[in-house]
Amino acid sequence: MRLSFLSSLICLGVLCGTAHAEVTFEIIGPSSATDVSADGSVVVGNTLGEYETFRWTEEDGIVPLGRATVPVLGVGAGTPDVSADGTKVSAMILSDDETFATQGLWTLGSGWEQLMPPTPPDGGLMDNSLGSAWGLSGDGQTVVGLYWRPGHAETGSAHPSRWWEETGVVDLGTDGVSGRANAASYDGSVIVGWTENPSFGNWWPTVWAGSERTILNEVAGSCMANSVTSDGSMIVGSTWDDEDDMSVAAAWRWNGSTWDEEALGAIPGTFPFYGYVIANDVTADGSTVVGYNELSGPGDATGFIWTEESGMIDVDDFLADNGVEVDPTLSIRTLTSISYDGTAMVGIGQDIYPPWNYRSFIIRMDNPMLVAGPEDVVLSMPSMQAFPNPTSGATTLMLDLPQSTQVSLEIHDITGRLVRKLSGGSIQAGHHQVRWDGTDASGTEVPSGVYYCRFTAGTQAGLQKITIMR
Repeated sequence: MRLSFLSSLICLGVLCGTAHAEVTFEIIGPSSATDVSADGSVVVGNTLGEYETFRWTEEDGIVPLGRATVPVLGVGAGTPDVSADGTKVSAMILSDDETFATQGLWTLGSGWEQLMPPTPPDGGLMDNSLGSAWGLSGDGQTVVGLYWRPGHAETGSAHPSRWWEETGVVDLGTDGVSGRANAASYDGSVIVGWTENPSFGNWWPTVWAGSERTILNEVAGSCMANSVTSDGSMIVGSTWDDEDDMSVAAAWRWNGSTWDEEALGAIPGTFPFYGYVIANDVTADGSTVVGYNELSGPGDATGFIWTEESGMIDVDDFLADNGVEVDPTLSIRTLTSISYDGTAMVGIGQDIYPPWNYRSFIIRMDNPMLVAGPEDVVLSMPSMQAFPNPTSGATTLMLDLPQSTQVSLEIHDITGRLVRKLSGGSIQAGHHQVRWDGTDASGTEVPSGVYYCRFTAGTQAGLQKITIMR
């Protein structure tokens, strides 16, 4: 059977040993970081006080992008988000005429674009705002969030929205209640967020995929879907733990017909009833999840890292285990985002002395598999990522080799048929990039669908799933 090679491949993993990777911790500055680009080079968030959207790079530091709503209108909402390549930013901004707040999209080199008006037919101003932006697709073409519906309290004053350049802002729909869209997959085809329970008003985690709207779990408390992998196959957020009567981090995986829920839990020592845990972001391959963990209330919180191998890890323990010392006057409050490949995480800390300012930070790892546990580890097998993925055609395969070895890269379709051989031969240890232009051996564009890059490195092998959507 052609598919036999899929099940015979050895999964990537880690072995106990001596770690050779480096973990660093850097303060970005007084601010609240909310998102990071695919390679960890660009961070976005809000400045303190004026709640102005900023874009941070190592070279330029924090650069405010203007159009802040709080100084003019006294209102602010939403979260700034950044495209995978770092060139686009979505956020709530001041309108062109400086009279109301609206959704906006910033592009490197050209600045802000006001996305509303026009609004959906039932949209309008509430509290000096037409709506707010809460998420941006990896390709920077889809902005999600909510728009306001004045006079529609019975059927939801806020409705989840999606913006495309071709359609403008449209209503994603609810069951006659309020809702919000929080994040989108790379191409914007899968959108996640929450909708209200029509009977009691608590929040249910929700996904919109194509024309389908699915409640992931009709939970007893208030929970939400907060992020989604680039290919749309895994969602993270929070679900309700009936036994402990609290929200815990959760993941939902698409099995081809339904979404399978997995409760990721809470950091050991989190108090039942008083605790609150939510997953904020996930790597492109779904292997690592980061988020926020209240241990006993808002004043007692930290960030967490989750992997299948390790379960929940307190970010403070992770840093200490890797020899990183953090300023003792800074209390880490949350991890808000992680890069596609897991090599960069951003979050927010708070000074423990007045005026208790928030400060953003970035954690970098040259070996993302270090999050597998508190023990020292070493990457023992090759690892690969594809970017962009999904793609409309070309994609770049990024391969990391722990040692020099014979390497082969081949593209197969879903039946296991060889589509194209990309490379073969001896390759030195380190980071390598190989571009596939989305064509077969004859140079003909392959049709939309799922493909696999089969890579072998010495005696080890693995697969990278690639989705083409033309």
